[in-house]
Amino acid sequence: MTSMRNLTFVLLLGLVLNDCTPEKENSDANLLAAIALVGSAPNQSAFLETYSQIAFENYSDAYSDVVALRQKVTTFTAKASPSLSELNELKTYWRKARRSYLQTEIFRFSQGPIDNPALTGGVELEPLMNAWPLDEGYIDTVILTGTITKQGLIDANGGDCSGGNCPDGDSAKNISVGWHAIEYLLWGADAQNNFTPGTSITQTNFTTANGAGSAAAKRSAYLLYATEILEAHLLLLKNSWDPTLSTSYVAKFKSSATSFENILRGIARFSGGEWGGERMTGVFGGEQEEEHSCFSDNTKADFYFDAKGLDNLYNGTYSGSKTISGYGLKNLLGNESSYIKERIATAELFCLNEFTEDVSLNQACNSSIVSSRFDRMIATVNVSGSVTENADYNIFRYQIQPAVQEIAKALQRSAASYGVSIGDDGLVLQ
Repeated sequence: MTSMRNLTFVLLLGLVLNDCTPEKENSDANLLAAIALVGSAPNQSAFLETYSQIAFENYSDAYSDVVALRQKVTTFTAKASPSLSELNELKTYWRKARRSYLQTEIFRFSQGPIDNPALTGGVELEPLMNAWPLDEGYIDTVILTGTITKQGLIDANGGDCSGGNCPDGDSAKNISVGWHAIEYLLWGADAQNNFTPGTSITQTNFTTANGAGSAAAKRSAYLLYATEILEAHLLLLKNSWDPTLSTSYVAKFKSSATSFENILRGIARFSGGEWGGERMTGVFGGEQEEEHSCFSDNTKADFYFDAKGLDNLYNGTYSGSKTISGYGLKNLLGNESSYIKERIATAELFCLNEFTEDVSLNQACNSSIVSSRFDRMIATVNVSGSVTENADYNIFRYQIQPAVQEIAKALQRSAASYGVSIGDDGLVLQ
C-alpha cells in the first residue's frame, strides 16, 4: 500500500507536470517547495533526534566539567593559605570546562532552554552564565566591598550599565556571576598592552587567615559561590535535555513543527550576530578588553569551540564522555552543504596554545592557522607586530570572521528553500 507521504508526493507531482502554462510558474514553484518539505520531514525528524542527543551529552559534559572545577574550588577556598600551584590548577580546570560549554553555544537563539525562561522555571539562564563584556570595576567596587552571599550575587547580576552610576565610568555590563565573573576572580584585569593573561591576582588574594571580613576572604567566598551557581544552572540545562525525565524539554522539542526552523534561525543568529558579529568585529579596533575572554586570553579557544559546536551538528556527531553518531545538518542543507562545510573548517583555524598554567595542553602550531597570542595579534591594528602576528591578524580578519558571517548568510538561503524566512534581525552581517 502506498504510504500517505508517497501519495501526497505523487498527487503534488502530478499537479505540477500536468499544467506547465507560464502563468502557473509561481504556483508550480510553491508546489515543488511543498514536495521538498514533505520529502524531508522524516530526515528532519532524524536530525531533531540527533540534535537532542548531542545537546544532552554536551550539556552533561559541561556540567560534569564544572562539577570538577567546583570540587577543586571547594578544596582551594577551604585552605587558609592556598598555594600558587593550586590557583594555577583552578585556572586549568576553568579552561577545560570552557571547552565543553563553548560547544553548547550553538544551541543559542533556537527557543531552547538556554534562552527561554518559560522552559527553566522563569529564569533566563544565559545572562547568568556567559554574559559579556563585564565591568571589573563593578565587581571590585560594588560586589567585593559588600556582603557576599549566593543569592546576593545572583541579584546583583544587573545587566547593562547606563546613566551616571557606572563604576569607573565603564558602560560594560554589571555582571556578577557566570563564566567571566569567575574568570576575572581567577586572573584579574588584563591591562592594556599587557600581552599575557591577567597577572594582578595571586594566591594571596584568597588567603583567609585574616578573617571572614577581609578582602581576600570575600574573594574566596565569592569564587566558591559563583562556581556553585554556575554548576546549578548547568544542571538545569542538562536536565532540560534529559530524555529520561518526564518534565524535560525533549519530547516537546521533537514533536514541535517549528523546531527545525528555530534551529536554522538560531544558528544563523548566533553565527552572524554573536559569534561572527559582536565578538569578532568588536576586536577590529585593537582593544584588548573587547576580546571575549580578555582576563585569561582564552579567546582563541572560545572561537574554536564555537565552531566545533556547529561542526557537531553539521556532521551529526559528538565526541565527549559518550560518542554520538547520527543524522547531521549536512543532509538537510542542499546546495549550501559543501559551502557551509568549507566555512566551518575556516572558522576552526586557531591553534590552542595559550595555556600558560599547564603548557602540556598547548598545541603545536603551523603557519596556516592563528598561532599568535590573541591579544598581541589584535593589537597590531594600533602598534607594530611581528611578521607572524600581522599574518595571523589577516587570517582572522579576512578569512575566519568572514567565513563565520557567510555561514549565517548560507543558512538564510537554506532556510528559504524550506519556505522559512530568516531576516537580518539580531545579525551583524557585513
